[in-house]
Amino acid sequence: MAISFLKPLERFIRKLLIGSGSPFKGQIISSVSDAIQLPHSPRILIIRPDKLGDMLITLPTIKAIREAYPHAQIDVLAGKVNLPLRDQLLLHVNDCLLYDKSLKSIVGLYRLLPKRRYDIAIDPLDNPSTTSGYLLSMSKATHKLGILKSNANVYTHCVRPRDRSSVHIVERTAQVLLGLGINPQLTSLTIPYTIEESIQHKTKQAFVQVGINLSKPLIMINIAGGLDYRVLSPLTAIPWIKEIKQILDQHDIQLMLCGEKKHHASMHVIAKETQIYLAPFVTSYHEFAGLLAGASMLISPDTSVLHLISSFSIPCLAFFVEDNSGTMLWTPYQSPHEYILTKGPTVNEIHSDEIIAGFNTLFSRTTLFSVEDQINKLQG
Repeated sequence: MAISFLKPLERFIRKLLIGSGSPFKGQIISSVSDAIQLPHSPRILIIRPDKLGDMLITLPTIKAIREAYPHAQIDVLAGKVNLPLRDQLLLHVNDCLLYDKSLKSIVGLYRLLPKRRYDIAIDPLDNPSTTSGYLLSMSKATHKLGILKSNANVYTHCVRPRDRSSVHIVERTAQVLLGLGINPQLTSLTIPYTIEESIQHKTKQAFVQVGINLSKPLIMINIAGGLDYRVLSPLTAIPWIKEIKQILDQHDIQLMLCGEKKHHASMHVIAKETQIYLAPFVTSYHEFAGLLAGASMLISPDTSVLHLISSFSIPCLAFFVEDNSGTMLWTPYQSPHEYILTKGPTVNEIHSDEIIAGFNTLFSRTTLFSVEDQINKLQG
């Protein structure tokens, strides 16, 4: 379905379901004592149709809801982009529904969601979203919970937002837990990600096939983020990668480049010029997670990858472009890291000297394990 058609359709559905500009008239939830009274086995819908990284940072909240309501029917409404996390979601929820912006999807959900008779629908997004708003209204849930913001008229209950400039996005998202009687400040918000033994075994085989020595440590460089301005170019990346390789050669540590297949041309150029390993291209996001889990350190311009490796407490050197939003950077949550921030317009504006300095700082305080030991830690 063409985007030119879907945008007017979205606006029509928004107007039909949620109106425009109406003030919030529901209940403010300030503490667990204000929580919504739900049945013992509630039917819960969590709406998260946006980017993959957004779903990753919501996993701790979803896990906490499952632990608090073990007998609940919990469904997640995901988008096409974050559907690769379906297997991880199903460790904590009963069903993963898809919203793909097509007319068929919209009509299907319009019919399906009310039939599920949700006791509560939850929007954990802390900035206004037309899509989340009309999907919430479409659910016909008894209670609709979200974070207080400009489109709060779609909610029956709101929690107050936490400061965007100083509070991590994981904690800001988890604020909705108050509405279910869960204190987020007393809850573990580590991002959960499980890699089963079959993927661990497959990862080891993939590394060996490209020449990686499993008995030595490995540092990985992820070439790209989801947006063009987060893609490392060969011209700017090759010089600082060569410097890092020289440092690692002195310590007998391996260096590998990884990324999506669509960037294979740039990756091959960088790997050839720097004489470092090139990660095998895999068939699923889950297998990619397995590769990352074998590294002792990561260098990356991509925020979703940062959230993923924080689940394994892998130290990371992160690159960011200033967006002037005043929002706290999406750094790896509760995981060792250094970051470099540039005014842009792309991550390629970061100078090699800054990268080497950041790398040396992180390297000096990082314990490096062999690939074998790094993967085996996942079993603990």
